[in-house]
Amino acid sequence: MQVIGDIARLNAKRYPDKKALIMGNDTLTYSQLNRQANQLAHGLLSLGVTPGDRVAVLSFNCIECVILQYAVAKCGGIAVPINFRYKNEELIYAINNSNPKVLFFGAEFASLVEEAKTEFISLVQVIALSGETLASGMTLGKLMEGMSTSEPAISIDPGSPFLITYTSGTTGVPKGVLASHAAFLHIYTGLALEGDVHNGEVTLVTMPLFHTGGMHALVQPTLLMGGTAVIMGKGFDPEKILDAVERYDISMTMWVPTMLAMLVNHPKVTKYRLVSLKKIWYGSSAISPTILEASMAIFKTGFYQWYGQTETGMVSVLRPEDHAERSQFTGREMFNADLRIVDEEGKDTRLGETGEIISSQTPLGMIGYHNMDQATQKTVRNGWIHTGDLARVEGDGYFTIVDRMTDMIISGAENIYPKEIEDAISSHPSVLEVAVFGIPDEIYGESVCAVVVKKGGYQVTSDDIISHCAAKMSGYKKPKRVEFIDELPKNASGKVTKNILREPYWAGRKKRV
Repeated sequence: MQVIGDIARLNAKRYPDKKALIMGNDTLTYSQLNRQANQLAHGLLSLGVTPGDRVAVLSFNCIECVILQYAVAKCGGIAVPINFRYKNEELIYAINNSNPKVLFFGAEFASLVEEAKTEFISLVQVIALSGETLASGMTLGKLMEGMSTSEPAISIDPGSPFLITYTSGTTGVPKGVLASHAAFLHIYTGLALEGDVHNGEVTLVTMPLFHTGGMHALVQPTLLMGGTAVIMGKGFDPEKILDAVERYDISMTMWVPTMLAMLVNHPKVTKYRLVSLKKIWYGSSAISPTILEASMAIFKTGFYQWYGQTETGMVSVLRPEDHAERSQFTGREMFNADLRIVDEEGKDTRLGETGEIISSQTPLGMIGYHNMDQATQKTVRNGWIHTGDLARVEGDGYFTIVDRMTDMIISGAENIYPKEIEDAISSHPSVLEVAVFGIPDEIYGESVCAVVVKKGGYQVTSDDIISHCAAKMSGYKKPKRVEFIDELPKNASGKVTKNILREPYWAGRKKRV
């Protein structure tokens, strides 16, 4: 197995009639998945997609998203999943930065795409996954119609790019993380082996498929091993999730801390038959000890905590046997990862010391940021990806993340950079200065707090600031709390000292993330 398309191709031979994907009333066997991926790949080739061309998709979770990712891989293209929470300006940026030849969209996004496409800097073929189309009238079904089910005769280098995933940027614009076929196959293999995935697995996928946690931590490792992925639709409804676990005899899932908090606090959680659930993966943001203890008590199954970034891939795990005595730790490196914890001079730290986690660029890490050479050079140095996460060495290979070097906020598994929010708030006519940072949140891990200095003579409320942000950005980025002060604390060079602003909210806590 050398490239991503091989997962569908080889398993179509091994398990032709086995269910690969389930979503609602729709089911695809491995042979059907591979045939449809081949048809779509030939359709893309007919549109002029060549190796290295980008193909974007904007959609809620659907089986077509999985088919499309294999199809793009098989024709040598680069898949570009777009965050479905993006608003007009964010979508325009992602499309113009990635410059895809084709954009597939779900019916719910037809009006957004229609509005945004006038701002695309190059001609993009827009195709509806199903339902409502734009002026072209093209749909995924029409594109596949009559196309060959044979494997495309395209030679693909395993080291060539396979995916661009957009993550928030410190400058206020998203960064496209470019990663190869080989890197993702290493990631899937590591997850499958360290996470004890087998070919009888029935995996519940509740996370968005544009998110690496949905497609690349759950769907792909499950399909790699010949299991079945059950995909849930938009939103996270605890009752529907628990019902799905019972109905499909789910054996494995991944729930970020926000989801676990919603589940353990649901009044009906103990009324469902959950004995089939053998593995619960979690990660993406810090989990409170209270939520973890409650989750382990209710679900009585194996818990696996994962750590990684879009840039590094998944690089560490805290396995079930570790949770009894080391549940406060983050984990230790996976068998195919290479991590170091280094001081400011780049020297390895010793037991009990804190330093930055850096991860080897090979075999799991990104190629770089798409069209952002300076940002790549800042993050990747001498073959090591600098995470910006500070961790303490615990011994026996274990470590604990204690803080972040950057201002990044992780709320409900979404990365949020304060600069983007600060720029939005600063555009309000009543705002003189603003500082944005993360504060503890029992459900989301962190939530966004904005501290605002008003201009003299202006009146503005917290609700005014929040509404102003809601009109400019995805809902998960807007502040949950807005405070007003007379002056922001600053150091001698005039830089806002956010640690002073953060301190009252984080005082008494062992971790600052």
